[in-house]
Amino acid sequence: MDKSEEQFQELIANLAPRLNNALSRQNSVPLMGLLLSETGEVEVILWLPDEGTTLSDELNKLQRTLIEKATELSSVAACMSYPDYENEVIVALLENNQNYCAKCTIPVVSDATLQLDLGQMEVEDGVVFVFGEGGP
Repeated sequence: MDKSEEQFQELIANLAPRLNNALSRQNSVPLMGLLLSETGEVEVILWLPDEGTTLSDELNKLQRTLIEKATELSSVAACMSYPDYENEVIVALLENNQNYCAKCTIPVVSDATLQLDLGQMEVEDGVVFVFGEGGP
């Protein structure tokens, strides 16, 4: 297993219980950012959208915050997640400071309460969003 895969697994392992907790309390989840340090510590940023703004605008604001925090904390990997209610999935964008990127699509299933189905997670190539030009 390479370092990128380990970092991404650590971020998903920190993301999933937080999202499942949110889903068990309400049928929605906040936007979330996670930053992984060299020592394995995870900084979590919950993002509650302003009323009347678009998802795209809120993701841009969260992205700018992640770039600032990643620089401040000397982070080595990042995750930005958001709900796609129409397709009943959570999208998690993963990236590390070597510019390895992945986009994970995690289905949300109903089993007494809503929860993530990590076994059905799909992974595809992602895009640079924190550590690229203008990032740390």
